[in-house]
Amino acid sequence: MTRHDNFGSPIDAQLVAPPSPIEEAGPTTVSPTSDAVSHAPQRYGGADKLIQSKLAVLACLFLVTGFLGLPLLWMNRRFSAAERCLWAIAVIVYTLVLIGIVGAIVVWCYRQIMG
Repeated sequence: MTRHDNFGSPIDAQLVAPPSPIEEAGPTTVSPTSDAVSHAPQRYGGADKLIQSKLAVLACLFLVTGFLGLPLLWMNRRFSAAERCLWAIAVIVYTLVLIGIVGAIVVWCYRQIMG
């Protein structure tokens, strides 16, 4: 293999956009505050607000992810522990029912094809 433009290998990645002036300033010291853990950085926009919305989390659980989205439920600080357990059980049952319905449809289709 040959080297290209003084890089270690021909498949080295390069940034598409130049770094922002904040990133060029160099490493900064992070002060250990309690707010640093609970809030997303500003560059994420409204992601933290969306993750902490009860309605958005429940819509995601029931309409998109099923039981695979349970970590979203447990990360949401607006749900109490009892609500989290109740919604987790409801989402698991709902997802299993949907999987059962799909399984029943597949079995019915198979019988229609073979019979």
